[in-house]
Amino acid sequence: MNKVICVILSLLVLTGCWDQRHFKNYNLALSVGFDQLENGSIIETVSIPTIMGSPEGPLKPKVQIVSSKAPTTLDAREKIDQRISASFDPSKLQVVLVGEDLAKRDIYPVLDGFYRNPNSNLNARLAVVEGSAKEVISVKTPNESRVSQYITGLLESVVLGTYSTGENLQLISAELMEPGEDFTLPILKKVVQGDEQLVEYNGLGLFHNRSYTGEKIKQEDAVLFVLMQGQKGKRARITRKVNNDKAYEPLNYVTIKVMKIKRDLNVKVQGGEVKADLSLKISARILEYPHNQLVSLQIINKLSDRLTRVLTKDAKEIAAKTQSANSDVFSIGRRVKAYYPEVWNQMDWNKDYPNITITPKVEVDVKQHGIIN
Repeated sequence: MNKVICVILSLLVLTGCWDQRHFKNYNLALSVGFDQLENGSIIETVSIPTIMGSPEGPLKPKVQIVSSKAPTTLDAREKIDQRISASFDPSKLQVVLVGEDLAKRDIYPVLDGFYRNPNSNLNARLAVVEGSAKEVISVKTPNESRVSQYITGLLESVVLGTYSTGENLQLISAELMEPGEDFTLPILKKVVQGDEQLVEYNGLGLFHNRSYTGEKIKQEDAVLFVLMQGQKGKRARITRKVNNDKAYEPLNYVTIKVMKIKRDLNVKVQGGEVKADLSLKISARILEYPHNQLVSLQIINKLSDRLTRVLTKDAKEIAAKTQSANSDVFSIGRRVKAYYPEVWNQMDWNKDYPNITITPKVEVDVKQHGIIN
């Protein structure tokens, strides 16, 4: 009898799944894009996958592309809800794309709704599109049934290859609000090869506050730039020209694999002037150097010195580009604010950052040269 009473009392205090959301009542949008129209309105485009039953074989996925124009993103989403069979749901969103024109104005208004919705997936990848985000979401590739899966895989690949820092909705939220710190986002563009449509990574866009500056770190400089930020993906490879005297061009180049890095950023204020010394030490392995065999320590050291000079020069150009774009991607302002608050309060960082002194130095140490003796 006591057991029966305990069971009944337990049933009374159980809450059950009061917050459950039935999948049949929602359409899961896996990718969404935002573009700016000439009249100031926004066009929102979503890709919604559905599974089509087939009596002749396995289930076939089908992707529905829906667009809507409105003054705000949530208004556009409401209009999309009126065109699909169930409510728009961002909980499984994988990628958010922002058109270049819209990103240059202000990226935050299109993201605000995601931060206020507790069902949003804040791990969704974020990228800027050269041209129209709608065109990229509408890309049809023969090897991928879902464009969201294709773009997400591409963005994950560039992170693994140290071409991007892997920004998502959650990571970017603090940088959008924090003074003295800016960020970059991957730049994507649609390319056509014959009859095939593809999406291509095209460098990293430099942001100032909440807007894309229009300046970018080129694809060939992206790996060094990410290393200068103190980050490294699963792999990092750099190809640079170290010779100029060979008629056959491949003989002038070397490709290294970055094994380890040590990055230091020392920010100091002297006489009211902000100075930042950025030091990057790279332990490298030679992956490709067809010029000759690395048979002596003298040759290896000479190659290390050449790489040091070339990469230091490139690092200085990268730092200069961030200053010309007024994009404090190295978070120098945060250090000034933290360690020199009196100086920070007297500065207008938006105006002063382009004029501070940034001195990058890259040191390459070739530790391995391959299995060829």
